[in-house]
Amino acid sequence: MRRLLPLLAVAALVTAAACGDAAGTEQFTQGGVSMAPTVKSGQVITVRTVEGDYQPKRGDIVLFHGGEQWGGSGAPLLKRVIAVGGETVACCDPDGKVTVNGQPLTEPYVATDAPLDLPPSPQDCGPRRFGPVAVPTGSVFVMGDNRAASNDSRCAGPIPATSVSAVMVS
Repeated sequence: MRRLLPLLAVAALVTAAACGDAAGTEQFTQGGVSMAPTVKSGQVITVRTVEGDYQPKRGDIVLFHGGEQWGGSGAPLLKRVIAVGGETVACCDPDGKVTVNGQPLTEPYVATDAPLDLPPSPQDCGPRRFGPVAVPTGSVFVMGDNRAASNDSRCAGPIPATSVSAVMVS
């Protein structure tokens, strides 16, 4: 038996296989491009479900349920944790890199970056420039790896870590 769960990020879909195992893992099929090249459209990934004890780490790829600012459907979204509670994230340093606490991130997983020279716009998550954003305690700042095609915390803001339902393991 399979159930479909829409992933609202540039018309993406995540398909959940209802065949989780005793270790708390499930398989999902990525239907969109917001996490390419790390997770390609159609790629099957395995995620570990998390409970209230989830301690987010920068670099985790997570499934979470967004609120109204993410389209309001409650469907799961797949993104990478860029900063955790207590950190300040911004873009960009003089070299165009995302910074956390003033230090540039090395992000080899970003193949297609968003344009830098466009001014930020609440209607379009396209520009790379944002911040600084102080991530509240108990929250995470998430972004897609395909920054040119991702609706993420640049536009919607940080999300509560309690919204994270799973972490990608493969």
